[in-house]
Amino acid sequence: MELLQKPVRLLTNINKWIGLIALGLMFPAVFVFAVARTTGNPIIGDIELVQFVMVVLIMGSLSLSEATNTHISIGLFVDKFSPAMQRVMDFIAHLLTLAFCLLVCWAFLSHLKTQESDLLGISYVPFKLFVIFGFLTWGLEALLKLVQDLKGEKTVAD
Repeated sequence: MELLQKPVRLLTNINKWIGLIALGLMFPAVFVFAVARTTGNPIIGDIELVQFVMVVLIMGSLSLSEATNTHISIGLFVDKFSPAMQRVMDFIAHLLTLAFCLLVCWAFLSHLKTQESDLLGISYVPFKLFVIFGFLTWGLEALLKLVQDLKGEKTVAD
């Protein structure tokens, strides 16, 4: 189990730090963009830059939210089931998450084309590659939980 857990958590930590750096860059940038727009001197491409950083921020947080169980979940029905049925539902949820992540990775890989943004001419390729990396690490975290479900272990986050 540790053979799978260590590399997955390493990739999740890499993703986490990329997301934190993106968040740290976005706060002052949005502040500067807002002040510039308020003073009547808007910065060209500000919205486009924020959109690119937002992609990095979201993709950087996917696997971390899966690892720490901080994602949005609705247990309205599942919480009323027996513990055995809850484990079955968790297994199905982790399996579907893994399948979804692999599908998104495949879709982005199969449609990876060189395109540029309209205003600033920034290439989409690095961001598409990071979307693939973000969904791949999210899928790996789901796979880790799937293995833990099969072994009957309690899911523990770092």
